[in-house]
Amino acid sequence: MDARLKTIFDALRVPSDKKEIGDDSPGVGETPFYCLLEDDKLISDIRVTTDQLLVLPSQSEIRANDVFLVINVKLQTTRKNASYAWAFE
Repeated sequence: MDARLKTIFDALRVPSDKKEIGDDSPGVGETPFYCLLEDDKLISDIRVTTDQLLVLPSQSEIRANDVFLVINVKLQTTRKNASYAWAFE
């Protein structure tokens, strides 16, 4: 489970370079482009509850790799008026 959590946290943070986003870039109307975390090292607490997945919403059957996540986030400001602009060359 550790590697899967790390993947989720990486998806919530600002990319460190263009290689992380590949050919993706913010789309039309995504300016500014917001990310939940500046750095995933800022996560201070995590609680995981697991259960058996019986069926996905609006699906009639599940596959072995199916997952249904509910992520609740409590934010705490670490810097007042922090503003970040990032662009990849």
